[in-house]
Amino acid sequence: MQCCPNCFSDKFLQEHIDAISNTNGKCSFCKTNNVTLIKPVILFDRFQPLFELYEKNRAGTPLNYLIQEDWKIFKIDSNTVQQRLLRAISDNKNLFKSKYVAKFAKEQKNIDQWERFREELKHNNRFFPENALDKNHLEPFATYIGIYLKKSIQKFYRARINTSDKPHPIAEMGKPPKKSASSGRANPVGIPYLYLASLIDTAISEVRGNKGETLTIAEYEMESDLELADLRDPISTISPFELNEEDELELIYKNMPFLTLLGNELSKPIIPREATLEYLPSQYLCELLKKIGFHGIIYKSSLADGNNYVIFNDKKLKLNNTYQYEITDVKTESQKLN
Repeated sequence: MQCCPNCFSDKFLQEHIDAISNTNGKCSFCKTNNVTLIKPVILFDRFQPLFELYEKNRAGTPLNYLIQEDWKIFKIDSNTVQQRLLRAISDNKNLFKSKYVAKFAKEQKNIDQWERFREELKHNNRFFPENALDKNHLEPFATYIGIYLKKSIQKFYRARINTSDKPHPIAEMGKPPKKSASSGRANPVGIPYLYLASLIDTAISEVRGNKGETLTIAEYEMESDLELADLRDPISTISPFELNEEDELELIYKNMPFLTLLGNELSKPIIPREATLEYLPSQYLCELLKKIGFHGIIYKSSLADGNNYVIFNDKKLKLNNTYQYEITDVKTESQKLN
């Protein structure tokens, strides 16, 4: 039996299989045709440290359930096929005759402190909160949430609704002036950052325009490499197979709920009338990431497909062109609550 990159959602594993494969054909597990193939047991050295996170327990759960819940490794949906693949990787027929539990408890301390800090910052102490997180809380994870974008590898987009029949001049498509910078998801009042999107449609969705309105779209390119904090979905973006030391794997496993919480803080939908208070924790988080040394952040758009970017220093980007768009439809979805 042979497996292929399409069996896994983990990017590291996908690239690793492509790199070491010397044959093509039909995958024995996901049934994809004409793909690079390897024998699953070749992956055992990669998986063994992951297996070591768990131990047998009669009251536990099948191992593939735990691994998928904790790391989102498999693209295959079938639990049976996941089990067959793990059995082939480990070359252990008895692997799924037992049930397992994690050896380590998920870390709760940082989560509890962040929740206390959120409420304190919004309603008790604005400038000297007692529960504030500092660099020491985030720096241990900087290596794992950081992503490098090479110069000219990607374009970015910014949208502004036109306020007259004429488009916005290119000079007005950057970040706002300091004196007119309002509070945003990442920036406090008076401290402007450059908000961008990976797609034009995402940029348009973020301005919350109305049908019939026209917009000016600015296209940006990178002037230098960027190091960004990526908290979109840590379970999917942090690969356990790139963590070389046992203590690294344990650290990330214990703190994945904390990193996920911070990612949700950046991307959760905010009702505009509540934004002044609700943006305070994410503004503090961005300030902390900037202090650590990141050039900006990536977060998921809550309004459309694609990603949003906040760039702390706009001199790292160059505005190339502007385009004109019209909003032809605005879709609203709802669900009954009771």
